[in-house]
Amino acid sequence: MTTKQMVRLFKEEGTKVSEGSLRRYIKENFAELTNSISTVHLEIEAGQQAQVDFGYVGLMKDPLSGKMRKTWAFIMTLSYSRYRFVRFVFRQDIKTWIDCHIRAFNFFGAVPKSVLLDNLRSGVLKPDIYDPVINRSYAELERYYSFIADPAKVRIARHKGRVERSVSICRQQILAGRNFKDIEDANTHAIKWCRHENAHVVTRTTGQTPWEMFEGKEKTRMLSLPEGEFECPTWQSALVHKDQHIIFEGSFYSCPHAYVGETIWIRATLRMVEVFFEQTRIKTHIRESRKGQWITDQKDYPKGARYFLEKGIPECLEEAKGIGDSAHAFLSQFLVKPSLTHQRKAQAVLRLAETYSPVRLEAACKRAILFENSTYQSLKKILEGGLDRKPLFEERSNRLSPEQLKNGCYLRNAQEFSAIQEETCL
Repeated sequence: MTTKQMVRLFKEEGTKVSEGSLRRYIKENFAELTNSISTVHLEIEAGQQAQVDFGYVGLMKDPLSGKMRKTWAFIMTLSYSRYRFVRFVFRQDIKTWIDCHIRAFNFFGAVPKSVLLDNLRSGVLKPDIYDPVINRSYAELERYYSFIADPAKVRIARHKGRVERSVSICRQQILAGRNFKDIEDANTHAIKWCRHENAHVVTRTTGQTPWEMFEGKEKTRMLSLPEGEFECPTWQSALVHKDQHIIFEGSFYSCPHAYVGETIWIRATLRMVEVFFEQTRIKTHIRESRKGQWITDQKDYPKGARYFLEKGIPECLEEAKGIGDSAHAFLSQFLVKPSLTHQRKAQAVLRLAETYSPVRLEAACKRAILFENSTYQSLKKILEGGLDRKPLFEERSNRLSPEQLKNGCYLRNAQEFSAIQEETCL
């Protein structure tokens, strides 16, 4: 509570009190309070620092929805000249925070060497008096424009008094007594006020106008604007699930299987999705604009899974043809129609060539076909028993014809049995 407010309260109760007398009374009787409150005036060099903050200013109309929404003023004040930039916004998220910084830098035509900011999450993830953790997206903006993000102490507004004072000035001089059509109308007036009105009012503490100090000394000592536009990234932590995918904005992106169960960081721009683990980029994907899409790189799967996915039915038949005609014929018996079971069986047959050699597999397939056997286990037993090295039975080459088989199992004539019986009787 200020001394002036105490005087107002006494007056409301009918007691007239001199403000000077009240100050002397407080100093004499509450010395521990007055002595503990002190400030240090810091001289800021031209171009060295800007102070930024959000300040709530009430309700404004959203031109898109036509509804009244809570509105904040983003204010950046150059500490040396007191030159200000003001923009009204509906949100305080990271995208709005970064967009306002870019607009402010473009408004000044230069970049301050450091930015003193409050500890809101758009700027600081973990406040700390010595080692604050800067928001990743804001840190990229910091590197791009080459300024230093300098968080103030938590809950000590006087450490950025120039911008704190600017919030009340903004309310008093831009908004008080004026009605704006919507937030866009208010922002148009705010730019006009910053550049043509407030900038040309003499500041009590400097004795000059902000424009004179900015143009005369400060602008030339600030950092130059970089070429090109800064693309605001979105950073988000995520878990690599058992299917080796992460989820970002409703779509699924694959990661190397070694990171299953790990928490990673996603960096997303308009075109790309990058995945980082402990500051190391482990994966990059083209960003999918639609939800529910699966973006999978099969190389991210372990070797066994990749073998199954990469070697489909056409690839199996092509590889079998390279081994030999019998191997190709053996696989062709069951790879007539698409089937996951048959695909797995074909892959297992082809893997036998790695264990026993392609030549032996070709011979084993030839024997299996001769015996009309197309099971994987029979083929494996032929190879395990070395039967592929033995010559084929000659009698199998003189098999009965289909016409002979149609006549039934008794293939001798009845007369032959009669002749045999007569000889027995004799």
